[in-house]
Amino acid sequence: MTSTPTPNQLRAQQLMAKHKMCIVHDWMTVMGGAEEVLKVMHELLPVPIHVAQYNAEKLKWAENADVRRHWISNLPLSKTKHYLYSPVLADVYRGFDLSEYDVVVSVSHTFAHHAKARPDAVHFGYYHTVARALWVPEIDGRVGEGFLRRKIADRLRRLDLEAAKNFTYVTANSNTAGARVEKFYKRPLDNVLYPCVNTEKWRDTPRDGDDEGYVMWSRLIPYKKFDLAIEAAKKLGFKLHVVGSGPYEPELKAMAQGHNNIIFDGRLPDAELKKLLSRAKGVLFPAYEDFGIVPVEAMAAGLPVVVFNQGGASETVLPEFGEHIAAQTPDELVAAIQRLEKKTYDPIALKAHAEKYSEERFRGELLDFIEAAIERGPNRRFIE
Repeated sequence: MTSTPTPNQLRAQQLMAKHKMCIVHDWMTVMGGAEEVLKVMHELLPVPIHVAQYNAEKLKWAENADVRRHWISNLPLSKTKHYLYSPVLADVYRGFDLSEYDVVVSVSHTFAHHAKARPDAVHFGYYHTVARALWVPEIDGRVGEGFLRRKIADRLRRLDLEAAKNFTYVTANSNTAGARVEKFYKRPLDNVLYPCVNTEKWRDTPRDGDDEGYVMWSRLIPYKKFDLAIEAAKKLGFKLHVVGSGPYEPELKAMAQGHNNIIFDGRLPDAELKKLLSRAKGVLFPAYEDFGIVPVEAMAAGLPVVVFNQGGASETVLPEFGEHIAAQTPDELVAAIQRLEKKTYDPIALKAHAEKYSEERFRGELLDFIEAAIERGPNRRFIE
């Protein structure tokens, strides 16, 4: 039985009937936050996806999609160590042939914005962030030291500034990301389009108590700041669940050695994570992220969140839904947890607030902004 199309699906069908469209995306080699957004975007607009690197085994949802990958995707380590090809990816995207499309949607956090639409086409840009390794090395230090690395980075920064002039219409996934686009790329931002979060998956999480303490879940890498949570748990003695896996795991386990209140759960299926969240006091998220999906998922499950007061999480977690830390230090996190434990949070209000970042909201706003870009036409807008 065929379901009735939603209003947004009908709008998307009408848009695709009028225009030849495609999506350009950065590497599709792991299923992360950007790929979750791409999945929802492609479900709404099932048009060709142009990408440099693609690992079909990691993105099962795309097996029936028209993914047009570059030949570089077949080279050694391209699917597993995609970032090793960063010095040439700007040139790869610049070489994409997009001449058949009159509307191009480029979704970029590194190099996708280098793709060029034909002169009479509308080019819609959606930034998850600027290329942080090039512009914000204090957050992403992958460029590293050395003469050759610096020379490569200098060239990529010059190309990045040129690439930002490609777009007809520019959006970003948060005010934080938008401010970086305006600062580094000298581009006026047209709108903020917050990413979609699958709030439906979490909204039926019950509240069965708080005896499991605090939960922190993500990939175990340094900038996520799991070390702050571990130090806070060691000082206050609360139960801390570390959920996830990654290269930082051995170091974190060594840091937590001898403290039985700190539990490493590994990667958990959604059902197990929901069960854990149903008995938690709150979620910790002291990382600096351009948006940050985890805090919204936590609120959708009815839990308050402790976040860093910079970045996207500071925009989504309002004071009535958690606590902010002014600095990424254990003492700041300890103080925030102590404040949180003196307050009462309404799970119903938390869940309702999270719905502001739902997938259906994203679909509607995405179509609004693409239609606005088409109405504007192919004129380029940029600051010289």
